[in-house]
Amino acid sequence: MRNKFFSLFLLVVLLTPALFAQGTDETSAASRFDSYAALSSMGPSIVASTSWVGAIAEAAGAQRVLVLAPVELRHPPEYDFSPNDIIKASKADLVLWAGYEGFVRNLVQAAEIPENRLIQVTTNNAPDQLALSVEKVSALLGTTDAYQSWKTALDTLVEEIGRNSARQDMAGTKVAVQFHHQALARYLGYHVVAVFGPQELTLGDIQKIESLDPDLIIDNWHSVQGNPMKKSGRGYVQLVNFPGPFETRSILEVLTYNAGQLGLLDK
Repeated sequence: MRNKFFSLFLLVVLLTPALFAQGTDETSAASRFDSYAALSSMGPSIVASTSWVGAIAEAAGAQRVLVLAPVELRHPPEYDFSPNDIIKASKADLVLWAGYEGFVRNLVQAAEIPENRLIQVTTNNAPDQLALSVEKVSALLGTTDAYQSWKTALDTLVEEIGRNSARQDMAGTKVAVQFHHQALARYLGYHVVAVFGPQELTLGDIQKIESLDPDLIIDNWHSVQGNPMKKSGRGYVQLVNFPGPFETRSILEVLTYNAGQLGLLDK
């Protein structure tokens, strides 16, 4: 009994350092905390704000991930948490979020989540930035072997996309892209001439983009804004960020879907 009490006391001491009010990011957490992998044979229990955050945690090797915002929501960050979510969050070892989900701020207060259990995860589906985010979470969880396995699958997918993009004139394709997909567009080699959103587009914004005569509009399925710029002879696609729509369940499936929409993989 005394050993059990001492172990619990030691764990509390390790998790007590003061962090920023919004929680800490993956890098800070990994540098401040011992590995969470030893909390149970399956690792820590994790509550994730959205399917995007949850999928990053799973890619990093997390085995017990509960996502709060239903995947059926078109724009998951707008989710309004329930009393049951308060219970779930209060029982979790870690609460992961991306920093922009307003409902998490309120949930953390309602569930009285200590700051050292709130971890901010970087959400970006450009493969290079995505890999960095997943790696940081795996370092926090002590699951680097799982990350390496996932990274191999990512590299294989990226190589296939790269071979197909090499056959197209990516640099010669002028693109106007929604804010949340600009990193992916640039990673793929498109000539990004304009970024629109996430704020509401004005007539002046649309006229400015039209003056640049983009060949392709890359819109965001979760918050569509580019419809006014659709026209004959111009490409238009909607990409996703949050797994769930169109039978996507993982980050790699999201990347596969988006590449297919852009004609870089067979649909």
